[in-house]
Amino acid sequence: MLPDIYFIKRIIYKFQEKLLPRPKPFPENQKELIYIPLEDQKISVETALNSRCSSDYDDNPHKFHWGMFDRTKKLSDEQISKLISMAVIPRFTKLPIKVNPSGNTLTFSIDANLAGIHRDWVMIESGMQQQAISLVCAGLGVGHVLKSLGEEGCRLSETEWGIVKMKLGPMKASYSDSFWTIEAPCGTRPWKRGNLSDPYREGGKPLMAILKAVRSSKKGEKTTYESISQLLWAAKGRTPHFYKSQPWGLTIPTFGGKQNISSVYLLSNYWLYKYVNWHKNRPTHSLVNLRKINVHLWSKLTSIFENFNIIIVLAKNKSFSIALWEVGYQLLNLLVQATALNLYYKAVLLNKEQRRVFQEINIQKATAVLLLRG
Repeated sequence: MLPDIYFIKRIIYKFQEKLLPRPKPFPENQKELIYIPLEDQKISVETALNSRCSSDYDDNPHKFHWGMFDRTKKLSDEQISKLISMAVIPRFTKLPIKVNPSGNTLTFSIDANLAGIHRDWVMIESGMQQQAISLVCAGLGVGHVLKSLGEEGCRLSETEWGIVKMKLGPMKASYSDSFWTIEAPCGTRPWKRGNLSDPYREGGKPLMAILKAVRSSKKGEKTTYESISQLLWAAKGRTPHFYKSQPWGLTIPTFGGKQNISSVYLLSNYWLYKYVNWHKNRPTHSLVNLRKINVHLWSKLTSIFENFNIIIVLAKNKSFSIALWEVGYQLLNLLVQATALNLYYKAVLLNKEQRRVFQEINIQKATAVLLLRG
């Protein structure tokens, strides 16, 4: 069997790192202060999701992060504050979530003394807040990258628990001469059509307007097969950018490139399905049929969840808090996409009793759901 081309590239890049000197940081006082028109962008929800990527300074999109910060430019503190103010999320709790800017770096934190289910919920909400800023950046063509504080975060003080840091800055065009793309993943591992209808990547609803309208529940139209497909792609679908030399682009950030921190399931018409976005080393978009749900359990589900008959379930696969943040990324994407599609929906952060119901159908660590009517 021939060696994987992406593995070979990673080896080459590692040698280059050892042999070639790293570029010196550009002096801060010489950086050009630029203005990004924050209110004028009309990039759609789907195009922003498809174009989302993290940034670094190595000027090689195939090496580590796809996006490239422009080392010669910077954003003003006022622009960064305005960008944060645009990233408003629907709340499920009244617990504090903090986003503290210091120059071009944001620190996300929560109450250090939270425990149990309430800590889980606010961790998910912090993930939603991180993703809201990530989406605003994607919609405006601003570079950003998450900087780890560990799989659980870390204590910042007696009362404050740090989640992650995020660096913001001007970015070079990521896709030829544009910050955005409507292309599917391509190259030596191109998009493999699955059993779901291909997602569309060029919608008509501007992301910035939709973000202002997102709520935890909304009345609207019934869910269709096509809208289910679009929602699943929004939650954890494949996109054209690379990460660590791999064609692992996603609509959400990943912690260190890990691909299985969380899972997305669909419950519909008495059947449980799992969403699959990668098959035989290729990006795809499919549902795997896991099992049929008996009538008693299905009735139990629909009675608990107010007769919604389609449920997208977000479950963590790891015990660490990083899985809860990822659930938050997915949940916000689902809410944004459902709002853009004008669907009838309701989002729920699951309590202990609701989690036990999902354990009965072998989803062991369900943490949040999007309820829909078809």
